[in-house]
Amino acid sequence: MRRAFCVLICALTGLRAAPLLDFPTDNHALLKGRPQDFFMFVERDFEGEKSRPWQGGQFGFVRGPQRSGDKVTFIQLHEGVDIRPVSRDAQGEPLDQVRAAAGGKVVHTSTVAGASNYGCYVVIEHRWEGSPYYTLYAHLASIAVQPGQTVGQGESIGVVGYTGAGINRERAHLHFEICLLLSPNFESWHAANFPGNPNQHGLYNGLNLAGTDPSRLLLEARRNPALRISDSFAAGEPFFSIIVNNSPNFSLVRTYPWLVPAGEVANPPAWKITFSRPGIPLKIEAVKEPVAGPVAVWVEDTGQALVSTTKGLITGTPSAPRLTDSGLRFARLLTWPD
Repeated sequence: MRRAFCVLICALTGLRAAPLLDFPTDNHALLKGRPQDFFMFVERDFEGEKSRPWQGGQFGFVRGPQRSGDKVTFIQLHEGVDIRPVSRDAQGEPLDQVRAAAGGKVVHTSTVAGASNYGCYVVIEHRWEGSPYYTLYAHLASIAVQPGQTVGQGESIGVVGYTGAGINRERAHLHFEICLLLSPNFESWHAANFPGNPNQHGLYNGLNLAGTDPSRLLLEARRNPALRISDSFAAGEPFFSIIVNNSPNFSLVRTYPWLVPAGEVANPPAWKITFSRPGIPLKIEAVKEPVAGPVAVWVEDTGQALVSTTKGLITGTPSAPRLTDSGLRFARLLTWPD
């Protein structure tokens, strides 16, 4: 009600309502139809040909080219967008301030560059429509906030850099994600499944964050000040479905209630979860019978190997899909401890 009132007042007075999300740096080239100036290029060497496609800085399956006959497909998911700096000093060091895309609370800062591929990064929690969502800002040269701190939209949280694996000064950029959280029990799941690999990032490890396309959301927020974040997340294209048994620890149905269609049974024996190809949950439906364990029940048939189109989660065939070991671990995270 309050947001709708503010939008109405701004419309009546000729003022522009603040968008739900705003660009995290001064690079707004996307608004001007110049994606080549917004996305940072990747260094690519494929079949003996070197290139620097800006398309590799986009969200989605835009990396890891693989030839299949006459067709080249991409099997590596890029879970955010890489935003070019617009200002550098005489030595080429990026100077762009990184700002909170929306108001919220800082829940994680990683100040050790070698602790993950993200380098130095910040995670901010936002409460939208009663649910928590997260923006992630990675490869920072410096961090200006700390966990527990409340920040406003546009407030500086750091400086663009090139910390993390595989980035040099020329390719300095901000890696930016907009995510939901898969499980509040991630830390014990990680300890049980990766005992020799300590988790240094608590709940905000990339394995526990499922992101949507930030560039699409940023543009939608500029066009529509009354944007509902759940509508944007749910707009993804269904790509695969799995079934897991119900559990008191299956938090997605409570944390993101928009995932469950109206009229579904509140406490069924099992749940069918439908995901987009990048792994964002889109819908959760009640299942009348329990299963022996997590199972894959549907995958979009693209003519490619399923393991290549599902981040390694599913193998087999479209008519007989089955979860890989990685897929089983992922499914169990959702209900952990089950």
